[in-house]
Amino acid sequence: MSVSVSTTATTRGAYSLLRRLIAAFTIVAVLTLSLAGALLYHSLANQLRQRDDHEISVKLDEFLMEARQFGSVQDVAREGDVFREQMLSHPAITFAILDGRGNALVKSDKPGQALTYIGPGKSAPRQPYSCAPPTIGSARCVFADESLPTGEVIRVELAHAANVRDAVLHQYQGDVWLVIMGGSALMGLLGYAIAKRGLSPVKMMGQRISRIEAHKLGERLEIDTAPVELHDIAVPVNRMLDRLERAFARLSQFSSDLAHDMRTPLANMISASQVTLSRQRSTEEYEALIDSNIEECERLQRMIETMLFLARVDHAQEPLKLADLDCEVEFAKLTSYFEPVAENQNIRFVIEAVAPVRADPMMFRRALSNLVSNALEHASASSTVSLRAYACGKDIVVAVTNSGPTIPPEHIGKIFDRFYRINAARQGSAKNMGLGLAIVKSIMELHRGRIDVASDFGLTTFTLSFPAPDVTVTADTAA
Repeated sequence: MSVSVSTTATTRGAYSLLRRLIAAFTIVAVLTLSLAGALLYHSLANQLRQRDDHEISVKLDEFLMEARQFGSVQDVAREGDVFREQMLSHPAITFAILDGRGNALVKSDKPGQALTYIGPGKSAPRQPYSCAPPTIGSARCVFADESLPTGEVIRVELAHAANVRDAVLHQYQGDVWLVIMGGSALMGLLGYAIAKRGLSPVKMMGQRISRIEAHKLGERLEIDTAPVELHDIAVPVNRMLDRLERAFARLSQFSSDLAHDMRTPLANMISASQVTLSRQRSTEEYEALIDSNIEECERLQRMIETMLFLARVDHAQEPLKLADLDCEVEFAKLTSYFEPVAENQNIRFVIEAVAPVRADPMMFRRALSNLVSNALEHASASSTVSLRAYACGKDIVVAVTNSGPTIPPEHIGKIFDRFYRINAARQGSAKNMGLGLAIVKSIMELHRGRIDVASDFGLTTFTLSFPAPDVTVTADTAA
């Protein structure tokens, strides 16, 4: 039930990238075509208005010139037909010539369109302006006063009706809307085709990823043939597959080694118990069996506890409690604990600590203890084991060195793997589970540090590099 609900919630929250791209194409097309259409519409409107203004301005100059030639108001009124004949080729223009008292001398003979008033008259003479005469409606008007040779003053008024211009603009507006709708639909279809073809590599990559399973982790995404924009996806996915492949290989090897190491003590307990129970035994023999079984159980317990610790460290569940540690004091405490073991082998400890380290005290002691125990186990008799702490660049280095057999180069890169042992003959050793160095490595990774080993000329040195004390390390950052 929970899986179904989760899947439904995921589906509801999902969206189509193809649909988003189509919507984006369409919106861009609408905005672009609308802006272009608006600009063209206003440009055409300005051009038509300027044409009307030019037409009435030219006629105004012609009328004024002819009025001066006529010479008097009576002559202008008598020759009114001359002015009307000139307007026959300009049906959209209405005119009127008034005397100084505002009486009409000559006016258009268009029925119902007598020009008696052209507006508030706030515009300057000879400057066209928008007006709305009662008998004409919306128009562009112009006027000018002229003094005749007789000293009389007349006014010439002209109005160019806007109905023709408005009709052209209305038709053009319809054409613009048709272009916007058709162009947007076309852009949407083209966007669908382009986006679908452009996203096909993503679909192919998804299909290839879906074919990768646990037993096919060797497959990788093709980077050379993939678009450059998908490299940011393909490269991390291939790196993730590399990590998964290595992790699965380690997990498989780890499971095999764990089963082998757990099978040995269990087989010992079963065989010893079967032999003991095959016939009647004395109390001492039963007690010896129980002691042997307890020893094997303790070995299994230590192995399980170690694995649980490694699991917590790997998932950053082991909290860090950082503190500034005096390495000289820590070295002294640790060597005193191992002193009896060292005396049995006539091994001497050498301590040199000139730098403090910032680490979790318990984990630092556990890591150092594993290294010292490993050094004593492989050190030659009557030799020395040195413990040093010093600054190296931005790191604080803790080094444990012992003299003895060198580690073969082919094992250097593997000794930190879990259950790995150099000497196969010691696979069944109760003391060596092959987890000590793996624990040290996990502790160093949790501290954002590293562990290295160098083995040559009879000397083996393990170095722990901790971040400097001014670098803050937490379990979250370590993860």
